[in-house]
Amino acid sequence: MVWVLSVLTATADVSPRIFHNYTSADGLADNSAQTIHCTKTGRLVITTAGQINFFNGSKFSHIDPLEENMYALSEYRGNYHLYFDRFHHIWLKNTHSVTCVDLITERFTSSIEDEFRKFGVVEHVNDLFVDSAGVVWLLTEKGLYNVKSKKTIKPHANLNLQDLEICKDKYVMLFYNNGLMEMFDYTTGKKVDESRPYTDDVARNYESSSLLATAKDRVFQLRNGARDAILMCYNLVEKNWYEILRTPYHLNNMAIKDSLMFVPCEYGYWVANLNSGELKHYEVLMMETGKTMETDVNVIAFDRQGGMWVGTEQRGLLYSRPFAPPFNVYAWGNSTADHYGAMMDGVNQWPRFRDRTVNCIYKDSRGWTWVGTPQGLQVYRKETDMLPQVYTTKDGLYNNIVHSVVEDALHNIWVGTSYGISVVLFNEDGRVHRINSYNQYDHVPNEVFVNGKAMCLPDGTIVMQSLDHVVEFNPKNFSTLDNNYQFEIYPKMVQLFVNGVDVNTNTEIDGKKLLDRALSRVWGLDLNYNQNSITMVFSALNYFRPQQTFYRVRVLGLDDEWRILTPFDSNGYVDRDGLLHLPLMALRPGHYEIHVQASMSPDDWNTRPYIWTIDIHEPWWRSIGVFGVFGFLLAILFLVNILFYMKNAKLRAQRDSEETMLVKRIYNFIDRIEGRGEILEPAAEEYSAAAVEAMTDLDPEFVKAMEKIKLLVLTERNKKKMTMRRLGNAAGMGGKEFYQLIMANIFKSPRALIKKARLEEAEKLLRNTKMSIEDISAKCGFITANYFIASFFQKHRLTPQMYRDRH
Repeated sequence: MVWVLSVLTATADVSPRIFHNYTSADGLADNSAQTIHCTKTGRLVITTAGQINFFNGSKFSHIDPLEENMYALSEYRGNYHLYFDRFHHIWLKNTHSVTCVDLITERFTSSIEDEFRKFGVVEHVNDLFVDSAGVVWLLTEKGLYNVKSKKTIKPHANLNLQDLEICKDKYVMLFYNNGLMEMFDYTTGKKVDESRPYTDDVARNYESSSLLATAKDRVFQLRNGARDAILMCYNLVEKNWYEILRTPYHLNNMAIKDSLMFVPCEYGYWVANLNSGELKHYEVLMMETGKTMETDVNVIAFDRQGGMWVGTEQRGLLYSRPFAPPFNVYAWGNSTADHYGAMMDGVNQWPRFRDRTVNCIYKDSRGWTWVGTPQGLQVYRKETDMLPQVYTTKDGLYNNIVHSVVEDALHNIWVGTSYGISVVLFNEDGRVHRINSYNQYDHVPNEVFVNGKAMCLPDGTIVMQSLDHVVEFNPKNFSTLDNNYQFEIYPKMVQLFVNGVDVNTNTEIDGKKLLDRALSRVWGLDLNYNQNSITMVFSALNYFRPQQTFYRVRVLGLDDEWRILTPFDSNGYVDRDGLLHLPLMALRPGHYEIHVQASMSPDDWNTRPYIWTIDIHEPWWRSIGVFGVFGFLLAILFLVNILFYMKNAKLRAQRDSEETMLVKRIYNFIDRIEGRGEILEPAAEEYSAAAVEAMTDLDPEFVKAMEKIKLLVLTERNKKKMTMRRLGNAAGMGGKEFYQLIMANIFKSPRALIKKARLEEAEKLLRNTKMSIEDISAKCGFITANYFIASFFQKHRLTPQMYRDRH
């Protein structure tokens, strides 16, 4: 075993990076950032004091664990250690405990025992590890269990296993508290090697914790003791150890970026060049406000764009952009600032242009006149132009009040405003391509620039004067001008509103749970017809320059054409934080596909689009099944209606027939009463006790009704069809009452009425004529005069002669 010691005594220096500070005031759960991880999609996961924080480029969200979410790990003695496994879990270990977050739902797992059972482990787990391939290893009394291969390795029984790693996909390396490293065959589980970087006397200083990092054929191990720390490397090819750094204070983590290793510590951070072995210690951090910070740094991580994130113990989260700010800022009193200030003395700060006072006037190499005004940047391409072309915040300026203008060596126009610096970029054909802007996040002073105080030096350096500073920069050093970025940005949905309701995994609308998993894990949505007003918020996770985020959008099902949206001309769809707010209001039922691309240039759309689908269902009463049932019911109703119609037609015909027959009976009844053809003969029982009853056998109401309708029947019967309703009206009765009265009497004999009518006629003849009794009897239809006399006497108690004599 070879141990090469490389200890450098380095003086603390100020970090060349400039940092932006995020704290709990920005939404971070706590200012103690313990671990940072950048996911494959570019989203940041930050752990604070037990909480899991997510950062979407604009704001933080976090979830809090409960006591029941924690699982005791008897063998783990270190501090915060974050793992991501291949099953979409985050495992967060802290001293003697572990919590688990299910990234599918972005919720803490309620029962870690259940997760272990899914892995096939029912006994108590003493410690947990996740290797760089995302495979979970569980330490139990039986040994170290690989949940992927289902095999167990027997670790050293008398030592505390602190970490593990796989190498070359062939070996498993186990690291113990005394510095021992054991190497096992990944397939067979047999030990093939062991190594130790130092003796027992040294080991006692670094027994507390261990962290690992890998780079090609090297495994780096960081070990801490009660006070001291050591950083070492194991060469897998040469199979030897060498020391990189030893400190009398804790080293907290490692992050490898290209050939540099960043090591956060109690006093800032160390940077080790893995090729040259050079070490630098940066104890002082420079903030974008111009102030410095000295702090305990817990963790360093890099995002997909190359930006550096620093988690501090008490000062929150720090971010440094992947490219150094091209702006050099000098305060008054600095010799450079004073020198440049003297060069720009004598500039007319309130010039006049076409009889009006403006902020500045500049004529470029094309002969164009640029005029800075409080209403924007104006350009006159010809002296004869009456109206200028005007550029404002809608075109990309940060501020409409333009104080100074200058042209660079590439013929781009630089503008100093009341809030930041902007540049008008031109195409090769001389047309304006776009406008980029820079503010305090780019290390530009957050203050007003001075009218007319801008110049371009012979070497291409541009100098612009603000209220309290002088800004120096050379456009040749700008990576944001030619868009020569080594990274791409991809959009991700970070927020969803349905009918104005912020939707997450717990949200229900109209009794329907819309999401069964976290929004980041959902690629479509099924909605009811009345859940059709949707707003989607996308983030390109552009931490470097969110204000330079361009989106291209199309919604298949509404409009197949792509639309380019920017923070400057999208009517608020893209905000200054680089978030896209895409509203889709009053969608009709149907299928929609939302395609979204993100880019840092409006001309570069080579990345794959983010695709999200929305299916809005027809209301139940407009579904095909309901239409089928409805059609079937209509057919049934039509058939039933036809049957009822046929039945009613039959009944109507039957009723009409019965009514016709009944009217004929009424006619016959009245004819018999009025007619002379029927000779009245005495009935056998006429003079019995029943004779009187026979006379009253017909209902008196019926008799009255017959009297009332008699005239109508006799006069109208041959003119038009007679109906029961008309006869009932003539009788002064309702249809039903008249029908019942007729049916109860029409089938009885009309003899009594006939006799009554003839006796009444005989009475008239007796009173008004001198006809003989015999002639009256014959005329009124009585068979004999005796029968007439008897009938008359029965009614009047007088003989016909007596009746005539009295009248």
